[in-house]
Amino acid sequence: MAKIMSNTVVGNNPSEWYGTLITSAISYEDGSRVTVHNALYVRFLAPPNTGIQLTALLNPWQQVAYTIGSETVDAQSVEVTAEIQIAGPYTFNTSDTLTWGISGDLRGDASLYAGSFELYADELPSGTVEIQVLDIPDGALSGSEQTITLTKGGIPLALAVTPGKTTSFKVASGQYTVKAGELVDANETVTATASVSPTDITLEEGSTTTLIVSYGHAQKYAALDVTVGQLSPPLDGEQLHIQVAAGSDEPKVFDSPNNHTTSLRRLPSSGTATVDAVLTMNNTKYTSLQSIDLSNSLIKIDIGSDKISSTEIDSSSFVDLPINVTTDLEPTGESIAFRLVSTDMTAFIYSKEVAIESGIITLGTPVAPGKYTVRASGFIKDGTVYATQVADEIVVASDGSSKLDLHITRGPNLLVRGFPSYLSFDALSDLADLEGKDLTAAKVTSVFKYAGNDGAGDAGGYLADDPATTKTVQLAALVSQNLGGQPVLPVMISYTVNLSLGDSDRLLQNADGLEHSFGNLILSLQLAKQASTNEVSAGFIVNPNFLGDNQQAGRTPAYSMPVVEPLTQALAYRRVDAIVPFTITNTLYGYVQAVNWLIRTVAPEATFGWQVNLWGVGSSAWIYDKTDATTPITNAKKIADYVKSLGVYDVAPAPDFLAIDRYEADDFTQRAYLNSYCYGPKEWDRFYDFVKTVALELKTPVMPWQIPASRIPHADEPVTTASLEPDHWGTGGTYIFGDPAIGSDLQNIHPVVLDIKPAALVQQENVESLFYSSAPFDLSYPAYDDFPLRGIFTVLLGGGSTTGVVTTIGSTGKWTQEKISKYMEAPISLTSTPKRRGTTHLLSSSL
Repeated sequence: MAKIMSNTVVGNNPSEWYGTLITSAISYEDGSRVTVHNALYVRFLAPPNTGIQLTALLNPWQQVAYTIGSETVDAQSVEVTAEIQIAGPYTFNTSDTLTWGISGDLRGDASLYAGSFELYADELPSGTVEIQVLDIPDGALSGSEQTITLTKGGIPLALAVTPGKTTSFKVASGQYTVKAGELVDANETVTATASVSPTDITLEEGSTTTLIVSYGHAQKYAALDVTVGQLSPPLDGEQLHIQVAAGSDEPKVFDSPNNHTTSLRRLPSSGTATVDAVLTMNNTKYTSLQSIDLSNSLIKIDIGSDKISSTEIDSSSFVDLPINVTTDLEPTGESIAFRLVSTDMTAFIYSKEVAIESGIITLGTPVAPGKYTVRASGFIKDGTVYATQVADEIVVASDGSSKLDLHITRGPNLLVRGFPSYLSFDALSDLADLEGKDLTAAKVTSVFKYAGNDGAGDAGGYLADDPATTKTVQLAALVSQNLGGQPVLPVMISYTVNLSLGDSDRLLQNADGLEHSFGNLILSLQLAKQASTNEVSAGFIVNPNFLGDNQQAGRTPAYSMPVVEPLTQALAYRRVDAIVPFTITNTLYGYVQAVNWLIRTVAPEATFGWQVNLWGVGSSAWIYDKTDATTPITNAKKIADYVKSLGVYDVAPAPDFLAIDRYEADDFTQRAYLNSYCYGPKEWDRFYDFVKTVALELKTPVMPWQIPASRIPHADEPVTTASLEPDHWGTGGTYIFGDPAIGSDLQNIHPVVLDIKPAALVQQENVESLFYSSAPFDLSYPAYDDFPLRGIFTVLLGGGSTTGVVTTIGSTGKWTQEKISKYMEAPISLTSTPKRRGTTHLLSSSL
C-alpha cells in the first residue's frame, strides 16, 4: 500500500474550546497525485472529549459524506478514524483542503495532533476475520442469517454469516469488541441465543483472527398480527384502544387507526390470548373481544365492523357542558369538528360538529366528570383559514358548573404569490452544488440563500455585483427544469440592518451603513428581476432578528433613527426614479414602512416577508414551562402586538408573509442543547401553537423558518458521543415527518442521545427526562397534516450548518429528501380543509 503524504496545520485563532486542523498537500510519497474511487480514510489523534466536523474543499466540487469514530488512547488524546465518502473517481489536487473542526483545545504545541495524520485511499490497512458458525439448534431457523458486529471507536461493523459455514472478511486493522446477534426466523416464532468467542480481538495488518459462534437451545413463541380494517361511522376516523393479554406476560397495549396492522412478537407458544378493543364515543361504548388459541406460528387477527358491538353506558351522573360559541363571521352552513378526549378514562371521547354561529350550545349528550383535552380544528375555504381559539384542557366538574368558551375567527389567506397552492417544503442552499442534485431529489418548491457578500447587508459599502442573488435565481430555474417544470422560487435573505450580533443602537444610528444596505437590497431586487423569467421574480425575507431585537430592547415605534436621507441616497446611487413618501419618518416605525415601500417600488412583482423570533418577549425559555398551556398563546400575542405597533402588516403596501424562527441548530448538537435549544415532542407542540397564534393575530400566512430537519437516531444505529456533532441528530425532522421506528417508545431512541445533558434552562437532567416530560407522545405519524390550519403555507428546512435536505450536513439529508419526495406525491392543498392521514394523539402512553 503506497504511502500518502499530507501537511496538517492548526488553523488561525484556536480557543480553549474550539480550533481547526487543516490538511492539505495530499499526494503520494513520490509526489504523484492520489486518486480515490470510493473513499479516503484518515486516522489522527485529537484532544479528548472532542466533537469533530469536516469541511472538504475540493476542486472541482464533489459530493462528500463522512463518518467519524474515536477511541481513547490516553489522558491527552483519542484516536480518530474518518471515512470520507466521495462518489469517485476523484484525484486530489495539492490545493484541496480538509478542515477538521475540533471541539477541543489546540492552543500551544499541537504537534501531537497535527503530526499524527495517516491517509489511505479506498481501504485501511487490514487483516482477515474468519468466522466459524456451528449448526443451528432447530430446523425452523434454516435460512436465518446470523449477524456478528465488530465495534471499533464506537462505530459498528455488521457482518452477515450463514450458520453451519465458515466465512472470511477483510477488515481494517485495530482493536474490536465482538458481539453476536440473536438468531431469529422471519416472524420471531423461533429464536436462539448466539455466543461468540473471543469477544475482544486485536487484528494486525495481514493477519487472520478466527471467531467461533455457537448456539443455545431454541426458544419457541407465538406471533400475532392485529389488523383493524375500514370501520363504519362513527369509528371510521378513530383509533381503537387495544389490549392483548397472553398468559402471565404483561398485556400489550396500543392504539390503532383504521386500515392498520400492529405486529406483536414473542408471545407464549401455547395457551390462549384475548384481544380486547374498545372506544367510548358520545356515551356509546364500542367493544370487540376475541379469544385466540396460541401456537408456534404467526396468527392473524382481524377487527372489522362485524366484530364490534355497541352499548349505551350509564350517564345518570354525567352533566351538561355549555359551550359559549362566539364569532364575527356570518353563518355559512360550515361547521367545525369539536372533540373532548378524556385524560382520566381510557379511549373516552365526545365529538360534535359545531355550526359557525354565536350562541350557547351543548354536546347533545351529558359529559362524564373529569379532565379532558379540547380539540377544535377549524377549516379552510378558498385558501382562507377559519380557526378556533379555545382552552387546551378543561376539568368538567360533577356539579355541572363547568363551561367552555369557543371563539371562531377568520385567519390568514394561505395563497402566497410565488408559492404553490399546497403546503410545501423549502431548503437553504450554500450554492456549493450548482447542479441542485439534493434540491431536485427533495422536490423543493423554493431555494433560499443569504444575499450579498457577507450575508448581512454589506453595510461597509455599495456592492458592484451580487453573485449570490443571480446564482440562486439560476439554481432555482435549474431545479425547476430538473423537476419537469415544477415552479421553484428563489428566495433571498436580505438585511438592511443586521441586529443579530448586538450593538444595535449604534447600528440603527449609522446612516452610512443604513444607506449602503438599502442600496444593496435594491441591487438584489434588480438582479433577481433581470435573471428571472417568472411572473414572481423572487422572494425576500428581510431583516431577521430586527423585530425581535427591538421588542426585546423595548424600542418604541417613535424611536428616532435616520431613515429618509439614507434611503434617498441609496435610491439615487442605484438610479431608481422614485421619491420617498412624506409618510415615511425618521423613526423605527418609519424605517419599517421604508423597507416595505422600497421593495414594492423597486420590484413590485417580488414576494416578501419579515421575520420574528421566539425570544422577542425577552427569552425563549418559556417553551419549557409546561405548567401553563396558555404561555405560547400569551407570548405570541405579545409579539403580534409589537409587530402591529410598527405597522408591519397593517399599512399598505403590506408584505406577503411572515417567517418565524425557532433557532437554527440541530437539537442534539452542542450549538443547540448547550444554548438551551433541545426540544422534545411537547416543545415542538408549543412552538407550533405559538406559530398558529401569531398567524391568527396578524391574519398573515406564516413560514416556520430555518427549522432543523434532523431526525432522532434509532437505538440500533451507529451513534457515539464523538459522532454526535458531525451527525447533526435532532428532533425537528422526526416531529414534522414522523418516524414509526421511534413511535411512542422511549427505548427506540439511541441511549447516547438519551444521555445528552442540555443547558439548565431546558429544566431537564437529560434528553431521556425531556421525553418523559412529553409523555404520552407518538412520533409515528407526520405533524404537518394540520399545518395549513395553523396558518402555515410552507416550511423552510435547514440553515448554514443545520440539517436540511443537503447531504453534506449531518446524517439526515437523504432521509429528509425521501420524506419530502414521498409527500409530494399527494401534497396537502391550501384551498380546502386537509384530511388527516395519520395522528400523533395517543389515548394511552406506552412508556
